[in-house]
Amino acid sequence: MLVHHFGLWASTAHRRGFPLLEGLQKWDASFYSSIATEGYTPHTWAFLPLYPMMVRLVRALLGGGVPPQLVGCVLSSACLLAFVFWAQRRGSEGDAIFPLAPRTGWGWFFFLYTPASYALHSHHTEGLFLLLSFGAFLSAWKERFWLTALFAALCVWTRNQGVFVAVAAALLLAERARGERDRLVRFAGIGVLSLAAFGGLLAVEWMDTGEPLAHLHAQAHWQHVDSAWSALRTLWFGNPGQHVGGWSLRRGIFFAVLLAVSLAMLRQSRPLALYGLLSLAVMLPQGDFANAFRFGAVLFPLLFWLGDWLATWPAWLRWPLAGYVLFFNHKVTHGYLIGVWAY
Repeated sequence: MLVHHFGLWASTAHRRGFPLLEGLQKWDASFYSSIATEGYTPHTWAFLPLYPMMVRLVRALLGGGVPPQLVGCVLSSACLLAFVFWAQRRGSEGDAIFPLAPRTGWGWFFFLYTPASYALHSHHTEGLFLLLSFGAFLSAWKERFWLTALFAALCVWTRNQGVFVAVAAALLLAERARGERDRLVRFAGIGVLSLAAFGGLLAVEWMDTGEPLAHLHAQAHWQHVDSAWSALRTLWFGNPGQHVGGWSLRRGIFFAVLLAVSLAMLRQSRPLALYGLLSLAVMLPQGDFANAFRFGAVLFPLLFWLGDWLATWPAWLRWPLAGYVLFFNHKVTHGYLIGVWAY
């Protein structure tokens, strides 16, 4: 997948006559570069600090002359490879950690070729968040309280979905307890520590901008609905401006598939199913499915489950579907480099 994507980007940049590094700066990547090189402004606080600050630190250790988008690609790719190695190693334990690791190669395929999987290794937060969220869930599964708290806290500093990771990890840790008191202590403990991490984030924002909710105010322009009913109408393309066709329709279908998988996963793991449902629900206030590919790219328990389920399909159905998934991933990856909205 890495060879495919970077090879596609290099050949596209060469054919179209622009530097590859310029292509790797599209959309949100340009904001991460700005934060890493110049620091935050009130507008860029929409992007949480752990990833761009890591890019800034690595870049400084390298002398400050390396383009931030190159540092980000290397950092994200390293996180993705670490995740794959870690999950594959834990997956050798069999059903013991299902669905945190796939049972089949098809589980890996449908995860690695989810439409916006390019975000897992490009100059975005997804690679880091993927690794940290896996660490939180695996630590909870293994009943390691302090590691769970640490990974959950780091997730809170990385993406908005980090709060959902903290909730799901706390529930996952609590359901493996041996009594009601222990269950309550575990859940409350992770909750308090995650809340403290969120409080620390607010304190940093307050010191930088004088506004403790700077990231929420900066994200306000992402919402395009004026009521809960308008948010709900997103589900059936009922809002003005939603288009039933093209990439918009495909994003809606992808959202619907992940919603169905989240509901199906309730039988295997309620905390992980809840994580999927919350991650999908947070998209609805946008009034569209504009970020469905990107939000879905990090939902590895759902994608592993989906791939393992599709592995049971007859070959004459499974292989044509895999061909389309590969083709569409190729189109989305290409779209990102040339400036098409590919999230």
